[in-house]
Amino acid sequence: MKRALLVLAVLVTVTTLSIMLTGCEPSSHDRFREMTYRRDIDADALGFCDDFDTTVLLSERATRLSNWYNR
Repeated sequence: MKRALLVLAVLVTVTTLSIMLTGCEPSSHDRFREMTYRRDIDADALGFCDDFDTTVLLSERATRLSNWYNR
């Protein structure tokens, strides 16, 4: 029983060390996901700027209650 536990412990140690030493390299899918997230964030920023510009332009528009309303 002790021998089986020792073999199991060595196997777990070797497997853990091999996983830790090889590391994880980014795959092409990870780079694609990062590019997609970056594109989405850029689009959100542009959309926010467009919404702000629209709000400002609408507030400067003449309305029927304004002194600049042409009759």
